Amino acid sequence: MSGLLVYFQYQALFLWLVLAAGWTISAINRRKERLRRLGSGRHKTHCCSSGGGSGSPDDAVAVAGDDTRNLTGSSGCGDAAGGGRGGSCSVTDADAGVGNADPGDKMDGALRRVASPARFRCGPYVPPSTALMPPVCLVMPVKGCRPHSLDNWTSLLDLQYGADLEFVFVVESREDAAVRALEELQKKMAFKVAGAAGRMRREVKLRVVVAGLAQRCSQKAHNLCAGIESCDPRLARERGYILCLDDDVALHPGTLMDLVEDLQHRPDVFMATGYPFDVPPPGSSFAAYLALAYHLPLLIAFSVAPDTSFVWGGCMLLRADQLLPGDPGGMLRAWRNGGYSDDLILASYCTERRLGIRVPPFAIFPQRLDPRMTWAAWLNYLHRQLFVLDTYTNEHNRKTNHTMMWLHSILSWLLVLPSLAALLTLVARLSKLLIGIATAVAVGRHGLVEGEEAPLLPLLQLPGEVVAVAAGWAAAHGALVFMTAEILALFRVLSPTPVVPHVSLSRFRWGHLWVAMMFSNAVLPVVMAYTYFTPTVVWGGVVYRKRRGKVAPICRRG
Repeated sequence: MSGLLVYFQYQALFLWLVLAAGWTISAINRRKERLRRLGSGRHKTHCCSSGGGSGSPDDAVAVAGDDTRNLTGSSGCGDAAGGGRGGSCSVTDADAGVGNADPGDKMDGALRRVASPARFRCGPYVPPSTALMPPVCLVMPVKGCRPHSLDNWTSLLDLQYGADLEFVFVVESREDAAVRALEELQKKMAFKVAGAAGRMRREVKLRVVVAGLAQRCSQKAHNLCAGIESCDPRLARERGYILCLDDDVALHPGTLMDLVEDLQHRPDVFMATGYPFDVPPPGSSFAAYLALAYHLPLLIAFSVAPDTSFVWGGCMLLRADQLLPGDPGGMLRAWRNGGYSDDLILASYCTERRLGIRVPPFAIFPQRLDPRMTWAAWLNYLHRQLFVLDTYTNEHNRKTNHTMMWLHSILSWLLVLPSLAALLTLVARLSKLLIGIATAVAVGRHGLVEGEEAPLLPLLQLPGEVVAVAAGWAAAHGALVFMTAEILALFRVLSPTPVVPHVSLSRFRWGHLWVAMMFSNAVLPVVMAYTYFTPTVVWGGVVYRKRRGKVAPICRRG
């Protein structure tokens, strides 16, 4: 039995090192992105005009040739994401993607010929040109209005983007508390503003769509489908994009433009996504740290490489021509036909069809934790997160989700239980050490006892596997602190004036976090088993029942 425990403790060492490696790679990728963006500021004095990351007009003509003969002004390498502070320019209808010419071909071709060489000339990073961006529709299912919701929605309306934007907020009924706040916001935003492309106007629209009550799928999936189908069909004709967001996501000002540009240069990629990083407010409850601990290992899957197989439902940028008109790929039908989890269904849809998914290193977003989260709220949250693993739309989706279910459960206990055994051994040895020192002092020997009675001997004779587990945890802690510091530093670069206030590294209560990490992983397999054998879950006030992996017809009281 002891030999088996030793084996599992070395297995725990391996898992701690895997976590340490994943968090370290994530930190390095965030640091590279931060330095890339900071490096653009050092290059502005050499080839770009002040404020907008732009060079001379001659540079633009040299780069783009005849395709930029109608692009004039002091901005040669593309306007800054903040609305063209470096100068103005004009774009003809053909270059802007309107008129009789094929807008998608013009836009894609011109962007490849102008933006990429310009970025190379202007240093490590230059905000993408706003003159050639396609239109985007942001679809956001909302329910209720929390204290910070209005500030978050207002910040989204101020996104730095040089083309037409449409915001579609989707509610289940007119009685929703968010409707009044959105209507007030709609009155304030009923105007057109001049875009970064000078003569081309940037149109900002805000609409509230009432989706009605879901009957055979989750309310979120139902709202997403209703919002996407209400988007302007010209999005597909002009090769625009649809960005699906959760209502509590705080985007950085330039994230939308960067995500669109990333997909513009990767026509082989189907979609782009990101991931949240939880920010605990001062005085957050232990339950809030339990939610943070659950997300941290999952963050690795969205951090080690920009090409991934995972999707986070809080931020999904999709090509409009894949969804409109009439849902040609069947994605919306998969959501509507008993779908519960929007992101896992979409991830399965992409992997089954070998469609690419991008998660760039800048696509990480601060997310407020509820500082007053209760134990009951955390248990419901964990139940909902694990419930998705036993929902699916087809056999491929089922195998993928059930594989993740069992791996998640097994790896959680392989990490925690041997680590707890090592911790108990260490505590026992330390207790014996303290007792030995106290005894030696009491008899007047000042802690020095002959032979095997030496008080330091219990600590010096720690088993190698216990030392290995402690070393693995120390490596994981160092990597986690490193990653947290780099993510917070990247936030300060991406959002100089953020919606979620910047926090310092000292804000994190590391003791709470590590206790939460151990406790969360210890109870996760138990909650997973309960979820597997329990057919119902409560989400947003609705009781969902699963039947053969799909949401059964929903019955609401009244």
